[in-house]
Amino acid sequence: MTGKLRVTLLVAAAFWVVACQREEILSVDPAEAPGFASPTLEALLDPGALESWIDTVYFGFGKPSSSTFILGEDGSGNLISRGLLRFNAPVQDTVFSQDTASAAEGFDSLRVILSVDTARTVLSSLGTTLQLLAVEQQWDNGSTSWEFAVDSPGVAEPWSAGPGGSLGEVLSEVRLEEEPDSIIFDLTAYSDSLLRHWNDTTLENTGLALVVADSGRVVLGIPRLHYNIIPEVAPDTSVQLRCPSITGIIKCFPNKTYIFDRSAVPPPAGVLRIGGVDGWRTFTELVIPDSIPVEGYAEPVPLRGATINRADLFLSSLDAPAPPFGAEAGFDGTAFEVKSDFTVLGPKTPVGAELFDAFFTVDPSVLEADSLVIINITKLIQDWASVPLDSVAGPVRFVLRARPEGTTFGYWEFNAADGQPAGVPRLRVIFTPRAEFAFP
Repeated sequence: MTGKLRVTLLVAAAFWVVACQREEILSVDPAEAPGFASPTLEALLDPGALESWIDTVYFGFGKPSSSTFILGEDGSGNLISRGLLRFNAPVQDTVFSQDTASAAEGFDSLRVILSVDTARTVLSSLGTTLQLLAVEQQWDNGSTSWEFAVDSPGVAEPWSAGPGGSLGEVLSEVRLEEEPDSIIFDLTAYSDSLLRHWNDTTLENTGLALVVADSGRVVLGIPRLHYNIIPEVAPDTSVQLRCPSITGIIKCFPNKTYIFDRSAVPPPAGVLRIGGVDGWRTFTELVIPDSIPVEGYAEPVPLRGATINRADLFLSSLDAPAPPFGAEAGFDGTAFEVKSDFTVLGPKTPVGAELFDAFFTVDPSVLEADSLVIINITKLIQDWASVPLDSVAGPVRFVLRARPEGTTFGYWEFNAADGQPAGVPRLRVIFTPRAEFAFP
Protein backbone atom coordinates (compact mmCIF):
# COMPACT_ATOMS: atom_id res chain seq x y z
CA MET A 1 0.00 0.00 0.00
CA THR A 2 1.40 3.33 -0.98
CA GLY A 3 1.68 6.21 1.46
CA LYS A 4 -0.77 8.27 -0.56
CA LEU A 5 -3.42 5.54 -0.44
CA ARG A 6 -2.86 5.03 3.32
CA VAL A 7 -3.52 8.76 3.98
CA THR A 8 -6.66 8.72 1.87
CA LEU A 9 -8.09 5.77 3.80
CA LEU A 10 -7.28 7.36 7.15
CA VAL A 11 -9.05 10.59 6.17
CA ALA A 12 -12.09 8.66 4.93
CA ALA A 13 -12.23 6.71 8.18
CA ALA A 14 -12.06 9.94 10.17
CA PHE A 15 -14.97 11.43 8.21
CA TRP A 16 -16.99 8.23 8.79
CA VAL A 17 -16.46 8.44 12.55
CA VAL A 18 -17.47 12.15 12.65
CA ALA A 19 -20.51 11.44 10.53
CA CYS A 20 -21.60 8.68 12.87
CA GLN A 21 -21.14 10.95 15.88
CA ARG A 22 -23.13 13.76 14.18
CA GLU A 23 -25.94 11.31 13.34
CA GLU A 24 -26.05 10.23 16.98
CA ILE A 25 -26.27 13.87 18.07
CA LEU A 26 -28.89 14.99 15.52
CA SER A 27 -31.03 11.88 15.41
CA VAL A 28 -33.51 11.96 18.28
CA ASP A 29 -36.04 9.30 19.02
CA PRO A 30 -39.54 10.63 18.06
CA ALA A 31 -40.77 9.96 21.58
CA GLU A 32 -38.20 12.47 22.84
CA ALA A 33 -38.78 15.12 20.13
CA PRO A 34 -39.39 18.73 21.25
CA GLY A 35 -43.07 19.36 22.01
CA PHE A 36 -44.00 15.71 22.49
CA ALA A 37 -44.14 16.27 26.25
CA SER A 38 -46.44 19.33 25.82
CA PRO A 39 -49.77 18.18 24.41
CA THR A 40 -52.57 20.74 24.04
CA LEU A 41 -54.82 20.58 27.09
CA GLU A 42 -58.30 21.76 27.97
CA ALA A 43 -59.48 22.86 31.40
CA LEU A 44 -62.96 23.91 32.50
CA LEU A 45 -62.60 25.97 35.67
CA ASP A 46 -65.39 26.90 38.02
CA PRO A 47 -64.96 29.81 40.47
CA GLY A 48 -63.58 27.48 43.17
CA ALA A 49 -60.60 26.56 40.97
CA LEU A 50 -59.42 30.18 40.85
CA GLU A 51 -57.86 32.20 43.64
CA SER A 52 -60.77 34.65 43.32
CA TRP A 53 -63.78 35.16 41.05
CA ILE A 54 -65.81 38.33 41.57
CA ASP A 55 -68.69 39.46 39.38
CA THR A 56 -71.18 42.23 39.97
CA VAL A 57 -73.73 44.33 38.12
CA TYR A 58 -73.96 48.11 37.69
CA PHE A 59 -76.52 50.10 35.74
CA GLY A 60 -77.26 53.63 34.61
CA PHE A 61 -75.11 53.55 31.49
CA GLY A 62 -78.16 53.93 29.25
CA LYS A 63 -81.39 55.90 29.28
CA PRO A 64 -84.48 56.19 27.07
CA SER A 65 -83.23 59.34 25.33
CA SER A 66 -80.20 57.43 24.01
CA SER A 67 -82.20 54.40 22.90
CA THR A 68 -82.52 53.60 19.24
CA PHE A 69 -86.33 53.48 19.52
CA ILE A 70 -89.43 54.98 21.14
CA LEU A 71 -91.67 52.68 23.18
CA GLY A 72 -95.40 53.21 23.53
CA GLU A 73 -97.51 50.82 25.57
CA ASP A 74 -100.75 50.70 27.53
CA GLY A 75 -103.47 48.25 28.48
CA SER A 76 -101.03 45.37 28.97
CA GLY A 77 -101.27 45.45 32.74
CA ASN A 78 -97.48 45.49 32.92
CA LEU A 79 -96.46 48.93 31.70
CA ILE A 80 -97.64 52.33 30.58
CA SER A 81 -95.11 54.01 28.31
CA ARG A 82 -95.38 57.04 26.06
CA GLY A 83 -93.00 58.82 23.77
CA LEU A 84 -91.94 62.43 23.86
CA LEU A 85 -90.53 64.12 20.78
CA ARG A 86 -89.48 67.61 19.84
CA PHE A 87 -88.05 69.07 16.64
CA ASN A 88 -85.35 71.55 17.48
CA ALA A 89 -85.26 74.95 15.84
CA PRO A 90 -84.44 76.05 13.34
CA VAL A 91 -86.84 74.11 11.19
CA GLN A 92 -86.01 75.35 7.70
CA ASP A 93 -88.28 78.28 6.81
CA THR A 94 -86.53 79.66 3.71
CA VAL A 95 -86.10 78.14 0.26
CA PHE A 96 -84.69 79.10 -3.10
CA SER A 97 -87.48 79.91 -5.54
CA GLN A 98 -86.90 81.48 -8.91
CA ASP A 99 -83.18 81.67 -8.01
CA THR A 100 -84.04 83.82 -5.00
CA ALA A 101 -83.88 83.01 -1.31
CA SER A 102 -87.42 83.42 -0.05
CA ALA A 103 -88.92 83.37 3.42
CA ALA A 104 -92.04 81.34 4.09
CA GLU A 105 -95.42 82.86 3.45
CA GLY A 106 -96.83 79.79 5.15
CA PHE A 107 -96.48 76.06 5.78
CA ASP A 108 -98.75 73.20 4.88
CA SER A 109 -98.92 69.38 4.63
CA LEU A 110 -97.14 68.76 7.94
CA ARG A 111 -96.60 65.08 8.77
CA VAL A 112 -94.69 63.19 11.46
CA ILE A 113 -93.45 59.80 10.22
CA LEU A 114 -92.06 56.97 12.36
CA SER A 115 -90.84 53.56 11.27
CA VAL A 116 -92.27 50.52 13.06
CA ASP A 117 -90.30 47.63 14.54
CA THR A 118 -92.81 44.97 13.58
CA ALA A 119 -90.88 42.21 15.40
CA ARG A 120 -91.36 43.92 18.77
CA THR A 121 -94.73 45.57 18.18
CA VAL A 122 -97.75 43.75 19.61
CA LEU A 123 -101.17 45.13 18.74
CA SER A 124 -104.37 44.42 20.60
CA SER A 125 -106.60 41.79 19.02
CA LEU A 126 -109.14 44.60 18.56
CA GLY A 127 -106.58 46.95 17.05
CA THR A 128 -104.47 49.70 18.60
CA THR A 129 -105.04 53.45 18.48
CA LEU A 130 -102.06 55.80 18.59
CA GLN A 131 -102.46 59.49 19.30
CA LEU A 132 -100.11 62.43 18.88
CA LEU A 133 -100.83 65.10 21.48
CA ALA A 134 -99.47 68.51 22.31
CA VAL A 135 -97.28 68.66 25.44
CA GLU A 136 -98.05 71.65 27.66
CA GLN A 137 -94.91 71.76 29.79
CA GLN A 138 -91.24 72.06 29.00
CA TRP A 139 -89.24 68.87 29.61
CA ASP A 140 -85.58 67.94 29.64
CA ASN A 141 -84.71 65.31 27.07
CA GLY A 142 -81.99 63.65 29.13
CA SER A 143 -83.66 63.51 32.54
CA THR A 144 -87.43 63.50 32.10
CA SER A 145 -89.27 60.57 33.69
CA TRP A 146 -92.79 59.43 34.52
CA GLU A 147 -92.79 61.63 37.63
CA PHE A 148 -90.64 64.57 36.53
CA ALA A 149 -90.51 66.86 33.53
CA VAL A 150 -86.98 67.85 34.60
CA ASP A 151 -84.89 65.80 37.00
CA SER A 152 -81.34 67.08 36.54
CA PRO A 153 -78.79 67.89 39.27
CA GLY A 154 -80.20 70.69 41.41
CA VAL A 155 -83.45 70.91 39.43
CA ALA A 156 -86.48 68.64 39.98
CA GLU A 157 -89.71 69.80 38.36
CA PRO A 158 -92.63 67.36 38.54
CA TRP A 159 -95.20 67.22 35.77
CA SER A 160 -97.80 69.88 36.55
CA ALA A 161 -100.66 67.54 35.61
CA GLY A 162 -99.28 64.66 37.66
CA PRO A 163 -97.15 61.63 36.72
CA GLY A 164 -97.16 60.70 33.05
CA GLY A 165 -96.82 64.18 31.60
CA SER A 166 -98.83 67.34 31.04
CA LEU A 167 -100.67 66.45 27.84
CA GLY A 168 -102.98 68.71 25.86
CA GLU A 169 -104.97 68.54 22.63
CA VAL A 170 -105.00 65.46 20.41
CA LEU A 171 -103.44 66.65 17.15
CA SER A 172 -103.56 63.44 15.13
CA GLU A 173 -104.72 59.84 15.52
CA VAL A 174 -103.89 56.57 13.73
CA ARG A 175 -105.76 53.29 14.06
CA LEU A 176 -103.67 50.13 13.52
CA GLU A 177 -105.28 46.81 12.65
CA GLU A 178 -101.95 45.22 11.66
CA GLU A 179 -98.29 46.16 11.98
CA PRO A 180 -97.29 48.56 9.19
CA ASP A 181 -93.73 49.42 8.16
CA SER A 182 -94.28 53.04 9.18
CA ILE A 183 -96.87 55.32 10.77
CA ILE A 184 -97.83 58.72 9.41
CA PHE A 185 -99.46 61.32 11.66
CA ASP A 186 -101.10 64.02 9.56
CA LEU A 187 -100.84 67.45 11.23
CA THR A 188 -101.82 69.53 8.22
CA ALA A 189 -104.51 71.43 10.15
CA TYR A 190 -101.81 72.64 12.57
CA SER A 191 -98.89 72.91 10.18
CA ASP A 192 -98.52 76.69 10.01
CA SER A 193 -99.08 77.38 13.70
CA LEU A 194 -96.84 74.54 14.91
CA LEU A 195 -93.89 75.30 12.64
CA ARG A 196 -94.01 79.04 13.36
CA HIS A 197 -94.21 78.26 17.08
CA TRP A 198 -91.24 75.87 16.93
CA ASN A 199 -89.16 78.47 15.07
CA ASP A 200 -89.93 81.28 17.51
CA THR A 201 -86.95 81.15 19.85
CA THR A 202 -88.73 83.37 22.39
CA LEU A 203 -91.19 80.53 23.05
CA GLU A 204 -90.63 77.15 24.64
CA ASN A 205 -90.90 74.26 22.19
CA THR A 206 -92.71 71.75 24.37
CA GLY A 207 -93.07 69.23 21.56
CA LEU A 208 -95.40 66.29 21.16
CA ALA A 209 -96.39 63.13 23.03
CA LEU A 210 -97.04 59.74 21.44
CA VAL A 211 -99.66 57.77 23.39
CA VAL A 212 -101.32 54.36 23.06
CA ALA A 213 -104.94 55.37 23.58
CA ASP A 214 -106.35 51.90 24.25
CA SER A 215 -104.25 48.74 24.33
CA GLY A 216 -101.10 47.51 22.64
CA ARG A 217 -97.37 47.90 22.40
CA VAL A 218 -95.54 49.73 19.62
CA VAL A 219 -91.81 50.13 19.10
CA LEU A 220 -90.99 53.02 16.80
CA GLY A 221 -87.88 54.50 15.23
CA ILE A 222 -86.52 58.05 15.14
CA PRO A 223 -89.25 60.51 14.09
CA ARG A 224 -89.05 62.37 10.78
CA LEU A 225 -90.82 65.56 9.84
CA HIS A 226 -92.15 66.19 6.32
CA TYR A 227 -93.75 69.53 5.50
CA ASN A 228 -94.34 71.95 2.65
CA ILE A 229 -93.22 75.56 2.61
CA ILE A 230 -94.95 78.23 0.52
CA PRO A 231 -92.36 80.85 -0.59
CA GLU A 232 -93.30 84.53 -0.41
CA VAL A 233 -91.93 85.15 -3.92
CA ALA A 234 -94.02 82.33 -5.36
CA PRO A 235 -97.19 81.88 -3.28
CA ASP A 236 -98.59 79.42 -5.80
CA THR A 237 -95.62 77.08 -5.23
CA SER A 238 -95.27 74.49 -2.50
CA VAL A 239 -91.81 73.04 -1.74
CA GLN A 240 -91.54 69.83 0.26
CA LEU A 241 -88.85 69.66 2.95
CA ARG A 242 -87.93 67.10 5.54
CA CYS A 243 -86.26 67.06 8.92
CA PRO A 244 -83.76 65.61 9.32
CA SER A 245 -82.80 65.82 5.67
CA ILE A 246 -81.34 62.82 3.91
CA THR A 247 -79.03 65.27 2.12
CA GLY A 248 -77.73 66.72 5.36
CA ILE A 249 -78.56 70.27 4.27
CA ILE A 250 -81.28 70.84 6.84
CA LYS A 251 -79.88 71.12 10.36
CA CYS A 252 -83.09 70.30 12.21
CA PHE A 253 -82.89 67.14 14.31
CA PRO A 254 -85.40 65.62 16.70
CA ASN A 255 -85.12 65.11 20.43
CA LYS A 256 -86.87 61.92 21.41
CA THR A 257 -87.31 59.85 24.54
CA TYR A 258 -90.00 57.88 26.30
CA ILE A 259 -91.29 57.75 29.86
CA PHE A 260 -92.81 54.77 31.67
CA ASP A 261 -94.58 54.15 34.94
CA ARG A 262 -92.30 51.48 36.43
CA SER A 263 -88.60 51.14 37.14
CA ALA A 264 -86.53 47.98 37.11
CA VAL A 265 -85.30 46.93 40.55
CA PRO A 266 -81.70 45.73 41.09
CA PRO A 267 -81.16 41.97 40.72
CA PRO A 268 -80.99 39.74 43.79
CA ALA A 269 -77.68 38.29 44.97
CA GLY A 270 -76.26 35.65 42.68
CA VAL A 271 -77.76 37.13 39.49
CA LEU A 272 -76.03 38.93 36.60
CA ARG A 273 -77.73 41.19 34.04
CA ILE A 274 -76.90 42.39 30.54
CA GLY A 275 -78.87 44.76 28.28
CA GLY A 276 -81.94 46.82 29.09
CA VAL A 277 -82.75 50.47 28.70
CA ASP A 278 -80.88 51.19 31.95
CA GLY A 279 -77.70 49.74 30.47
CA TRP A 280 -77.05 46.85 32.87
CA ARG A 281 -73.42 45.74 32.78
CA THR A 282 -71.68 42.73 34.31
CA PHE A 283 -68.19 43.45 35.67
CA THR A 284 -65.91 40.46 36.33
CA GLU A 285 -62.52 40.00 38.00
CA LEU A 286 -60.59 36.72 37.81
CA VAL A 287 -57.51 36.02 39.92
CA ILE A 288 -55.99 33.00 38.16
CA PRO A 289 -53.37 30.74 39.77
CA ASP A 290 -50.11 30.17 37.90
CA SER A 291 -50.98 26.45 37.64
CA ILE A 292 -54.46 25.02 37.19
CA PRO A 293 -56.07 21.61 37.69
CA VAL A 294 -56.49 19.56 34.52
CA GLU A 295 -58.46 16.33 34.33
CA GLY A 296 -56.14 13.32 34.12
CA TYR A 297 -53.18 15.05 35.77
CA ALA A 298 -52.31 14.42 39.40
CA GLU A 299 -50.66 17.81 39.83
CA PRO A 300 -51.76 21.26 38.62
CA VAL A 301 -50.37 22.13 35.19
CA PRO A 302 -48.55 25.49 34.68
CA LEU A 303 -50.71 28.02 32.82
CA ARG A 304 -48.43 31.04 33.15
CA GLY A 305 -46.01 30.97 30.25
CA ALA A 306 -48.18 28.56 28.27
CA THR A 307 -49.52 29.20 24.78
CA ILE A 308 -53.19 30.14 25.15
CA ASN A 309 -55.03 28.83 22.12
CA ARG A 310 -58.51 29.75 23.26
CA ALA A 311 -60.24 31.04 26.39
CA ASP A 312 -64.01 31.34 26.83
CA LEU A 313 -66.37 32.48 29.54
CA PHE A 314 -69.42 30.24 29.92
CA LEU A 315 -72.51 32.02 31.28
CA SER A 316 -75.49 29.93 32.36
CA SER A 317 -78.90 31.49 31.63
CA LEU A 318 -81.59 31.81 34.26
CA ASP A 319 -85.31 31.68 33.50
CA ALA A 320 -86.74 34.53 31.46
CA PRO A 321 -87.06 37.72 33.55
CA ALA A 322 -90.59 38.78 34.41
CA PRO A 323 -92.29 41.36 32.18
CA PRO A 324 -92.09 44.18 31.37
CA PHE A 325 -88.30 44.20 31.68
CA GLY A 326 -87.43 40.77 30.33
CA ALA A 327 -85.92 41.05 26.85
CA GLU A 328 -88.38 39.90 24.21
CA ALA A 329 -86.15 40.27 21.16
CA GLY A 330 -82.55 39.20 20.73
CA PHE A 331 -79.69 41.63 21.12
CA ASP A 332 -75.92 41.55 20.69
CA GLY A 333 -73.30 41.99 23.34
CA THR A 334 -69.54 42.20 23.66
CA ALA A 335 -66.75 42.41 26.24
CA PHE A 336 -64.48 45.34 27.09
CA GLU A 337 -61.29 45.47 29.11
CA VAL A 338 -61.46 47.11 32.54
CA LYS A 339 -58.23 48.71 33.74
CA SER A 340 -59.20 49.69 37.29
CA ASP A 341 -60.64 47.99 40.36
CA PHE A 342 -64.43 48.15 39.96
CA THR A 343 -64.93 46.96 43.53
CA VAL A 344 -63.48 50.33 44.57
CA LEU A 345 -64.64 52.71 41.81
CA GLY A 346 -68.04 51.09 41.18
CA PRO A 347 -70.08 52.39 38.23
CA LYS A 348 -67.48 55.09 37.53
CA THR A 349 -64.81 52.49 36.71
CA PRO A 350 -63.23 53.40 33.35
CA VAL A 351 -63.74 50.87 30.58
CA GLY A 352 -60.90 50.13 28.16
CA ALA A 353 -60.72 48.71 24.67
CA GLU A 354 -63.28 46.39 23.18
CA LEU A 355 -62.07 42.79 22.98
CA PHE A 356 -61.56 41.46 19.49
CA ASP A 357 -63.95 38.67 18.54
CA ALA A 358 -65.81 38.79 21.88
CA PHE A 359 -69.25 39.29 20.33
CA PHE A 360 -72.14 37.22 21.59
CA THR A 361 -75.90 37.14 21.09
CA VAL A 362 -78.64 36.95 23.69
CA ASP A 363 -81.62 35.31 21.99
CA PRO A 364 -84.71 34.88 24.21
CA SER A 365 -86.29 32.59 21.63
CA VAL A 366 -83.74 29.85 22.38
CA LEU A 367 -82.51 30.67 25.88
CA GLU A 368 -83.99 28.85 28.83
CA ALA A 369 -82.74 27.92 32.27
CA ASP A 370 -79.20 26.45 32.09
CA SER A 371 -78.67 27.43 28.44
CA LEU A 372 -75.12 28.62 27.79
CA VAL A 373 -73.83 31.83 26.27
CA ILE A 374 -70.14 31.52 25.35
CA ILE A 375 -67.93 34.62 25.19
CA ASN A 376 -64.42 34.66 23.74
CA ILE A 377 -61.96 36.32 26.15
CA THR A 378 -58.81 34.76 24.66
CA LYS A 379 -56.85 38.02 24.45
CA LEU A 380 -57.23 38.74 28.16
CA ILE A 381 -55.95 35.31 29.18
CA GLN A 382 -53.13 35.48 26.61
CA ASP A 383 -52.00 38.83 28.05
CA TRP A 384 -52.14 37.39 31.56
CA ALA A 385 -50.18 34.24 30.62
CA SER A 386 -47.48 36.25 28.85
CA VAL A 387 -46.47 38.20 31.97
CA PRO A 388 -42.87 37.16 32.79
CA LEU A 389 -42.67 34.45 35.43
CA ASP A 390 -40.47 36.63 37.63
CA SER A 391 -43.28 39.24 37.79
CA VAL A 392 -46.66 39.22 39.48
CA ALA A 393 -49.58 38.83 37.07
CA GLY A 394 -52.50 41.01 38.04
CA PRO A 395 -56.17 40.05 37.93
CA VAL A 396 -58.08 39.71 34.68
CA ARG A 397 -60.90 42.28 34.53
CA PHE A 398 -63.58 42.80 31.90
CA VAL A 399 -67.15 44.01 31.48
CA LEU A 400 -70.01 42.52 29.46
CA ARG A 401 -72.61 44.85 27.95
CA ALA A 402 -75.08 45.16 25.10
CA ARG A 403 -73.65 46.45 21.84
CA PRO A 404 -74.78 49.04 21.20
CA GLU A 405 -76.55 49.92 24.41
CA GLY A 406 -80.12 51.12 24.08
CA THR A 407 -81.17 48.56 21.46
CA THR A 408 -83.52 46.73 23.80
CA PHE A 409 -85.91 47.75 26.56
CA GLY A 410 -85.47 44.52 28.49
CA TYR A 411 -82.46 42.72 29.91
CA TRP A 412 -81.46 39.07 30.36
CA GLU A 413 -80.18 37.38 33.50
CA PHE A 414 -77.45 34.83 34.17
CA ASN A 415 -76.09 32.92 37.13
CA ALA A 416 -73.32 34.69 39.07
CA ALA A 417 -70.23 33.20 40.72
CA ASP A 418 -72.06 33.24 44.05
CA GLY A 419 -75.31 32.00 42.51
CA GLN A 420 -76.75 28.52 42.12
CA PRO A 421 -73.81 26.07 42.41
CA ALA A 422 -74.87 23.98 39.42
CA GLY A 423 -75.00 27.00 37.13
CA VAL A 424 -72.03 29.14 38.14
CA PRO A 425 -70.03 30.74 35.31
CA ARG A 426 -66.96 28.83 34.15
CA LEU A 427 -63.72 29.59 32.40
CA ARG A 428 -62.60 27.22 29.66
CA VAL A 429 -58.96 27.40 28.64
CA ILE A 430 -57.34 25.46 25.78
CA PHE A 431 -53.58 25.77 26.11
CA THR A 432 -50.23 24.22 25.33
CA PRO A 433 -47.80 24.22 28.27
CA ARG A 434 -44.23 25.34 27.73
CA ALA A 435 -42.13 22.65 26.04
CA GLU A 436 -39.44 21.28 28.35
CA PHE A 437 -37.06 18.56 27.12
CA ALA A 438 -33.42 17.54 27.49
CA PHE A 439 -31.01 17.18 24.55
CA PRO A 440 -29.75 13.59 24.35
